[in-house]
Amino acid sequence: MVAVSVEALTDAPCPRVGVTITGLGVGDSVISVWRTADGLREPVRGARRAALVDSTYLLDYDAPLGRPITYEVEVISGPSGGARVTSKAVTVNSDAAWIMDPLVPQSAVSISRRLSRNGGAVFMVTAMRDFEYQANVSMIDVMGSDRPMALIGRRSAAKGVDISLLSDMAEQNSKIRALFAQAGQVLVRVPPSLSDTLPGACFLAVATVGETSRKPHTGSEVTTWTIKGDTVAAPVVKVLTATFTWGDVAILFSTYQQKQDAATGTYLDDLKHPLG
Repeated sequence: MVAVSVEALTDAPCPRVGVTITGLGVGDSVISVWRTADGLREPVRGARRAALVDSTYLLDYDAPLGRPITYEVEVISGPSGGARVTSKAVTVNSDAAWIMDPLVPQSAVSISRRLSRNGGAVFMVTAMRDFEYQANVSMIDVMGSDRPMALIGRRSAAKGVDISLLSDMAEQNSKIRALFAQAGQVLVRVPPSLSDTLPGACFLAVATVGETSRKPHTGSEVTTWTIKGDTVAAPVVKVLTATFTWGDVAILFSTYQQKQDAATGTYLDDLKHPLG
């Protein structure tokens, strides 16, 4: 019998949900995994029409923060073809918001509620307040009438979304600078405790990023990051970078046999904890 279990993970590199799928049966199966949060049902990135055998473990780095989420496994073909199973609700708790390259989880930058002595980044007071919802409109003149007809397309998701930041920490500035140097599209996840104006997982195309440093009378340098983007669809591809490398394994194990001996659990256990 097909089963799905979920767990919230809050360690590095960023909050996420681990999804375990078992009981698909012997032989090839094709499945899709769907996430439902805030009444919106969306496919889990990288798990749309995925081919596998019997069981798997996947990580959802796009999971919205601070709200109940359920996952549905749809078996399209295979020994359990036609089955649909829904998980129990899981909530990924986080006091901070997170901005990241959706293809590189290690790029994730945490955004706190307020600047602290330990440094960090916060949203500016003007962030996430003003939005535009644009529709394409074509006007057609009608002979003999002073009122043209209008052809109106579907209104788009929010444009001009302001996620500008303040940071007073050199390390955090370096991470923000590196993030936008490599990513034109970013994933923004903001818990309801910080703002409820954005969707739980919001993908933004950011064309221009401004960086301004100043030194106020307090003496510590503060950097303003001016960031605006338009809401776009999530990328189709899943995570492109490995969350661990063979070098990480080699640090812990001298030989492959040692790695095999350390993997005392099942194949799924090894997927969940590849470094032991």
